[in-house]
Formats: sequence, structure tokens, C-alpha cells
Amino acid sequence: MTIKTETPLIEPLFRMMGLPPSLVRYCPVSSTKPLRTIYLRDSPLVKGLDASWDDTCLLTTVDGEADQLGHLKLSGPAAGKPVTGVHLSLFGGKGQLNLVLGGDHLKVVIGAGTILRGGLHLATKATAFIGDNTTMGQARLTASYADLVVGDDCQFSEDVAVQCNDQHALCDAETGVPIHTQRRHVRIGRHVWLGRRPSCWAGHCCSPPRRFRPRCPRLS
Repeated sequence: MTIKTETPLIEPLFRMMGLPPSLVRYCPVSSTKPLRTIYLRDSPLVKGLDASWDDTCLLTTVDGEADQLGHLKLSGPAAGKPVTGVHLSLFGGKGQLNLVLGGDHLKVVIGAGTILRGGLHLATKATAFIGDNTTMGQARLTASYADLVVGDDCQFSEDVAVQCNDQHALCDAETGVPIHTQRRHVRIGRHVWLGRRPSCWAGHCCSPPRRFRPRCPRLS
């Protein structure tokens, strides 16, 4: 299955993924490009992974760039496990990113012109959005039953940790029922700089002071 859009349709794509269409404002470059969507199981990204990706697992890329994702290493569920509802929208980028998918109904958007180094770990209906022209020196981003948004033109230094919630569920000792069941959100706005070794947790909101220049210097 292949769906090609000759004209950019990024806002309907976000709606289909269950993401706020307002995130288009963080995709000034991606929103100008024609897109192509294929079954994730037909992508080189999942080569060597033995999970069973159903028809709801999709990969959307810029048309003609589905085979240009060598900077991204995908790790999935255990061999033979059926996976449903995963949608990766990858609009380009460079670096070395380890993307770990630990469950079903996971949504990822990585914008054009990004340079990402580090790990992105998702589980339990999580979503992760990284806007155009954002660079990360070495970051670990974790979300489980949570929503992570990083705006466009951001710059992360080394040893940056963004934790949307408890990495492991905290359960009642008697009943085994999870204590923290509320969905969490971490939103980092446009043109934000994070220096070395910061930690960002759920409930935080980052945005740049008005005196900042329109663009940050890019990491090489």
C-alpha cells in the first residue's frame, strides 16, 4: 500500500494521527513537501525485527526519501508480538537516533532539517513531536502514556533528559492498580536552547525569552 500526495497535506496527516493540527506551525519546511505513506512492514526500518506489524502501522516520509533513514535505528516489541496503531512521520534529518517502540498506538513526527543524536523511548499510547530544524547533541526522551512536543529551531546540548512521566508504573502494593493514571504532557516551544545536563519533567513548559534572536546557531 502506497499513498502519495502531490500537494502538501500535513495538517490532515496530523488529524489522522490524532495530533493537534496546530503543530503545523512548527513545520515551516515539512509543510511544503509532497508526502508518501506506506505500510511500516514494507519499510527497511523494520528489517530484522520479528514483530507483526498490522495494516494500521504506517510510515509517512517526504516522497522519494523512504530509503534515506539510515540515521535512525528502530527497536520494537518482542519477536512475534502483534503491533497495532503505530504511525511514524519522518520528514528527513541527520544524526544518530535510537527509536524504541514499546507498545501499541504510538505516534512520532520528526521534522525536516533535524539533527538528532540520542534515544527516543515510547510506550503505552505515547506521542512524540519534534519540529523542523531542531538539533540535539545527545538527548534521552522518554514518554509513556504521554505527549511530548519540541518546537522548531530548538537546540539541545549534551546529556539532556526529557522525562514525560514515571518510566515504570507505580502500583498499589495491595491491588496492583497503577497509582498515576493521568496522561502527562511536556511541551518545549519554538527556538528553545537547553544547555548541558538539564532534566525536563511533566508539567514543565519551556519557551524562549523575547530578547532571543530569531534563530540559534546550528550544531554540525
